[in-house]
Amino acid sequence: MELSIRKKHNRAADGQDGLTIIELMIAMVVLAVGILASMSLVIMAITGDARSKQQSNSVALAQMVTEKIMSIPAYTSPTLTLIDCTGTSYNVSTTGSAIGSSTGSGAPLTSSGDVDYTQATVANYYMPYTDCGTANRQMTYDVRWNIKGLTPYTKLLTVSSRLKNIGSGGSMFAPVVTITTVIGQGT
Repeated sequence: MELSIRKKHNRAADGQDGLTIIELMIAMVVLAVGILASMSLVIMAITGDARSKQQSNSVALAQMVTEKIMSIPAYTSPTLTLIDCTGTSYNVSTTGSAIGSSTGSGAPLTSSGDVDYTQATVANYYMPYTDCGTANRQMTYDVRWNIKGLTPYTKLLTVSSRLKNIGSGGSMFAPVVTITTVIGQGT
């Protein structure tokens, strides 16, 4: 009787094969590929978050300059002042080109109507605005604008902003944000 119980036990053990070393290695490779893929997704998410933050800041700066210029009547052309977080003052010219001019005053535009960042900056139509963040981080944005006279009471304003550098000069891809609007009222 004892012999038959041992034979049954041995037959049951014979049917249970363990993992071979090859199967274990394949499982480890699959696991490693999965971990690397998930890590690349985390890196892409962090990069996307940083890009979204800097683009949001670019929009806010372009909107700030647009609103500052829109705060004065279109038939006047005073020079306004903006101060960044480091205390640097920038002159913001609100003078537009003559009515009917094809180019406008200030930053040169591309054929599509966006500010041309390949051209040199124009005094009082450009500012390297510094935005101070947490942990002493400073980001400098290249803000430029163009003002074109449409009528004695309206102007076409194009303001663009993009990240110039981060902190101690590191740079990254920085899409240009452009806001174009007509300012003033006709009477």
